[in-house]
Amino acid sequence: MADLAKKQWQYSTLLLLGLTWGSSFILMKQGLRSFQPIEVALIRISASFLFLLPWMIPQYLKIPRKKLKFLLLSGLLGNGIPAVFFCKAPKKILSKVSGILKWKTPNFTFLVGGLFFGLLIRRQAVIGLIIGLIGTIYIVYSSNGIGENNNYIYTILPVVASLCYGFSSNIIKTHLYDLSPLVVTGGALSFIGPPSVLSLILFTDVPKQIVTDSYHLQNFGWLMILGIVGTSLAVLIFNYLIKNTTVLFAASVTYLIPIFAMVWGLIFGESITIHYFISIVVILSGVYIANK
Repeated sequence: MADLAKKQWQYSTLLLLGLTWGSSFILMKQGLRSFQPIEVALIRISASFLFLLPWMIPQYLKIPRKKLKFLLLSGLLGNGIPAVFFCKAPKKILSKVSGILKWKTPNFTFLVGGLFFGLLIRRQAVIGLIIGLIGTIYIVYSSNGIGENNNYIYTILPVVASLCYGFSSNIIKTHLYDLSPLVVTGGALSFIGPPSVLSLILFTDVPKQIVTDSYHLQNFGWLMILGIVGTSLAVLIFNYLIKNTTVLFAASVTYLIPIFAMVWGLIFGESITIHYFISIVVILSGVYIANK
């Protein structure tokens, strides 16, 4: 494991997470070609839970009972609710609108931490977060990310999801800091994983679809990768980052996600303008200032 006490490893890890989650939109889009948003969320959560289960089985009896309620909250707020809301929103609003609302996560993390968890509010952090937010707003508006036909009622979904991330990150840093990142990740998923697996099997047509249609099976495979890499491994690394840095630094990854998402857009034939490169400089400057 990289030494996250060193700044270069912290920033390298942040970039790795940005790449991973920035790429997740491609996999999610593929999944939505075959399955409903709630089914995509169930597949993602189920895959991530089942992947970590072999490592978690020896750990269950070692988890202090007083930590269970915080693991439950972390599972619901950090994985369950956001997975459903972020899959539901793209059906009703433009993906870039959903994305810009997700970039509110560092601000919610900062606000929730200051109001409910005693997080020290530094002026420099505020300045950095504002700069990062300006960069993300710029990258969306400069590329016509806000359309005229959006169903703005559904914009509340990614806002609530981002607020959930803010609470979850602070819960992990404040109440679960003494547990290993593996236990935090797997323990949180253990509360929402079993219901997701059962719901997927009993209340959806997904099992029938993947058995009878190779196209659906292929898209199911993309969602399995999304669950394993984009949730299990990425959240595990994210929790390592929270444990070794600050919640604000870890949450800054959401400023990097649109950068990598637009790189994928370029690969798939979307146009990239000078505004894209300007926004990269602004976003990275904000991240650096906020965590200097």
